[in-house]
Amino acid sequence: MLRSSRQLVIDIYYDDSVFAQHVCDALKQLDIARRIRCIPVNEWSAQAQLVRPSLLVVETVESFLLQRLRCPEQLLIVPNELSSKLLMQWEGDSLAWQQCSGTRVIQRIKSVADAFNNSRQLQAVRESLLWHNQRVDREHALVEHIFKNALSRNYLEYPHIRTLLTPAAKFNGDLCLVAPGSTGSLYVLMADFTGHGLAPATGALPLSQAFFAMVDNSVSVAEMVKEFNYRLNQLLPNEMFCACFIMELSANGQRVTYWNGGMPPAIVLGADGEIKQRLKAQHMALGVLDSDAFEAHTTTIQTHSDDRIAMYTDGVIEMLSQNREFLGLEALERYLMRYSGLDEFDLLVKKLAQFRGAQPLQDDLSLAILQCCPTGLGPQEEQDELEVLPFSFTSHLEAEDLKHLDVVATILGVLGRLPPIHHHRTTIYLLLAEVFNNALEHGLLGLDSRIKADPEGFAYYYQLRAERLAQLQSGSISIRVEYARAHHRLRFNVRNSGAAWEWPEFDETADGYSSYGRGIDLLRQLATDIEWHDGGREISFTYYAIPRSKH
Repeated sequence: MLRSSRQLVIDIYYDDSVFAQHVCDALKQLDIARRIRCIPVNEWSAQAQLVRPSLLVVETVESFLLQRLRCPEQLLIVPNELSSKLLMQWEGDSLAWQQCSGTRVIQRIKSVADAFNNSRQLQAVRESLLWHNQRVDREHALVEHIFKNALSRNYLEYPHIRTLLTPAAKFNGDLCLVAPGSTGSLYVLMADFTGHGLAPATGALPLSQAFFAMVDNSVSVAEMVKEFNYRLNQLLPNEMFCACFIMELSANGQRVTYWNGGMPPAIVLGADGEIKQRLKAQHMALGVLDSDAFEAHTTTIQTHSDDRIAMYTDGVIEMLSQNREFLGLEALERYLMRYSGLDEFDLLVKKLAQFRGAQPLQDDLSLAILQCCPTGLGPQEEQDELEVLPFSFTSHLEAEDLKHLDVVATILGVLGRLPPIHHHRTTIYLLLAEVFNNALEHGLLGLDSRIKADPEGFAYYYQLRAERLAQLQSGSISIRVEYARAHHRLRFNVRNSGAAWEWPEFDETADGYSSYGRGIDLLRQLATDIEWHDGGREISFTYYAIPRSKH
């Protein structure tokens, strides 16, 4: 708020008339300022940028006084009242000396001084705001340059994906990343940081850097989210987190491995536009839980070349219409079913725009649709891989180890460093995670996968898993890995000390979207020489880590 204060100095410009001298002497007797500076009128200029409140005391109004003033907060003192014509030309205040008492003179001068001070303060504020805006613009330009470089590898031009990315502010708190894997698979990540604007957008930098680096190393989705969560948990303030959906589409387009933490359900659409499955959130958002409590297990589904997967942030379903009504999930699903093809994406975007009308966005809006056809992304060329000696090792894990260690990720971290195995990390993770989780959940914890068939069964299943694992007092799992260099053969053996467990028969006629049992089918497809012993307590399988062909 602007505040007036007692004026320290006032400038009086006067001519050589007796009237001017008389007024100056009188003003010096009044308590109008701590100091009064009397200056000849020939030093006054209408275009001068005055630094103090000023009075003009002249007997005759000359034409040069009627020029347009650069600083109109001035008081012109003349013997008699000016004519209306002259008053209209003078931009400042005027005072007829003969008609004013001392009190009125003081009030008029104080009024001019206050106006002058307020004008100077406003000018200082404007200059400060201008400087601040210019600085913000420079900083935003710098941040935009950093974001542009950080996302330069984003493969949004991939022909089988269409995206809509609309920020509510200058910077986007949503993130959509697409990158080809080194084995021909395709990774897609959609994330939504709390809030919108620059603050949440800064979280996109470390997340995108980690994403592209890990894609280059063919890291599995589970390993990715574990690393993402660790970084964001260390980086973000307590009130900020990142909802995230990440998936890997296999090179042949027949398998999708995904992890959903706090995002709306991704929607799997068939060739006829009907919804085949909703890939609901099964985990907490990134950055919320410590590494010990974070769950990185993924889900794998079978897909067909005509299937499409729609991913979106909550800004889409919470978009407001002109009547301030939410779009909602049901309406979005109707739009998606009607315009499910990639060639109809523009029509879908148009329908969403028509729903919103001129209503401003309240949140960032992101939508992507991916067709699950063969990716057409060949393996990347690289230098010859180093030879690795044949090896074998066994890891024996007791109850306390199972409670606190991410066993599959730890073993894969060891195997994944070996050049011949490096580019098979995702497949090995899927296979090893399947048999290890079967040993833990069915063997030691006594869980029944049929629980997942109920509408809320999936969440209840993993709640029971966490409770029973925390209460586990005894039991063990042994994992043995052998590598035969000559045949690039990995042989895995997983044994648990728990109860017998029957290998479920997979329904070949099912649509591939059952809530359980898909892991067994995946094991049959990707592994060989599968052997089940001792009532399900022990399983062995072989995987061939064949080196990629050189071009």
